[in-house]
Amino acid sequence: MELYFSKNLKKIDEESYSAFGYSENILMENAGNGCYEEIIALYGKDFLQKSNITVICGKGNNGGDGFVISRHLFNAGFNVKTVILTEINSYKGVSKENLDILINLGSNIEQISEENKINLLNKILDKTDILVDAIFGVGLNREISGFFKKVIEVLNEKDGFDIICIDVPSGLNADTGEFMGIGIKNNIKKIFTLGGLKVGFYINYGEKLLLNEKTVLIDINQPAQLLKKHRTNIELITLEEIVECFKDRKKTGTKFDYGHLLVVAGSSGKSGAAFMSSYAGLKGGAGLVTAAVPSKLNDVMEIKTNEIMTYPVFDDNFGFFVENSADIIKENLLKGKNAIIIGPGIGLKEETKIFLHRLLPKIKVPVILDADALNILSEDADFLKKTANKTDLILTPHFKEMERISGIERRLIEKDPISVGKNFSKKFGIYLILKGSSMYIFDKNGENISIQCEHSPLLASGGSGDALCGLMGAFICGGMNIYESMKCAAYLLVYSAKTLEKKYGDFGAGALKIIENIPITVNLIKKQQKEI
Repeated sequence: MELYFSKNLKKIDEESYSAFGYSENILMENAGNGCYEEIIALYGKDFLQKSNITVICGKGNNGGDGFVISRHLFNAGFNVKTVILTEINSYKGVSKENLDILINLGSNIEQISEENKINLLNKILDKTDILVDAIFGVGLNREISGFFKKVIEVLNEKDGFDIICIDVPSGLNADTGEFMGIGIKNNIKKIFTLGGLKVGFYINYGEKLLLNEKTVLIDINQPAQLLKKHRTNIELITLEEIVECFKDRKKTGTKFDYGHLLVVAGSSGKSGAAFMSSYAGLKGGAGLVTAAVPSKLNDVMEIKTNEIMTYPVFDDNFGFFVENSADIIKENLLKGKNAIIIGPGIGLKEETKIFLHRLLPKIKVPVILDADALNILSEDADFLKKTANKTDLILTPHFKEMERISGIERRLIEKDPISVGKNFSKKFGIYLILKGSSMYIFDKNGENISIQCEHSPLLASGGSGDALCGLMGAFICGGMNIYESMKCAAYLLVYSAKTLEKKYGDFGAGALKIIENIPITVNLIKKQQKEI
């Protein structure tokens, strides 16, 4: 599902008028009517008949959308009051036309345009059950101050009513997810967003407030070709596209049909990382999984594993990969592999750094780099770029690792993960999963971007990154392209955790249980899609 910046949506509006003969009136009517229909669907007519509804409108087109909603509610016989936050004669264009209709209908309209009337707003809100926020839309381009700041402060302080936000919560920047000084953040029941989903709902405060869980897209009937023409190549991952990646397996298939995954991982004290990434590869459906671990760890891995093969790599009895380990892996393990994971738990010893530099250039299949491998590569950006020119690299940093490897402060990465990730992918020619609370997924060179915006508190424990890598590796081995495998791994990891919340609550399941639940999760989403 495509996401849009405000500039893209503005171009779509402009070309709807200039190239297709649409008018502002048509789009405003479609928007207001669509929101009205969603209010009916959300609450039901019986509940609305018993409710006091307040529609609070700003001066611009967002206020005009509010007037259309008020008209539909009024004509349907519901108890609706329209609060206008500027003088009646200051409205212009289609917003004025729709306000005039309300006036002519005799609908209840209250002008509150000065600070000395804030007490009246408080009294209205005390009797309000549902508040429709139509103050500011995507056109807001300045910090909110003065009277409007006071109004939003009151809305945030009051309680006892639902807020339905039209297009965006007033004050939220639709592109950055930041508030323009202040914005509506409390009591948001739903956001009825118009025309296209906004990027800002999925970063910064948009993410923190979980706006993705509250957003309903209203189709205002803009030309489909314009929505496609001005697409951003930023999308939300959907159940439908994930299910399409998992076809039923042939009953006559063998392990050789689903690839061989090699996991190069582990050091003394970190055998769990090697096991979990390998186990995720197994549960993700790879036909064969081999875990290459420092020789000193092999006995431990043999105890941990059954279906996973292990290979003790020469380590000079140190318990970590050494320089000569690279030659052992090259000569004995690279042939016949479809994907390779390097990094979980390998440590940061100087010998291990040399090992990674010797091994990576020898690999010709897709390589997933995680954890300590990323920290090692952060010390040599030139090596990363040279290697990416020879084979496909998939990097999986969390924000702190991204800070190290990119040289960009973490706070700036968190503020704009989409631009940072896209620029980094393009600069180095790599695939990237940038892991925060959400996951931002970048195709090679940052050409396409997907967001996994669902969350589960069960993932806030060690091993989740290992699981993600193992799933990606398995899906590549099974025949998915790299970008598909990244999206599927991110989606299924979260989905698996969410299904376990019923049993475990919000902590304590652990990565191993989440991994074990992956085949069940795939089966579940396939069944759900068939039922739709």
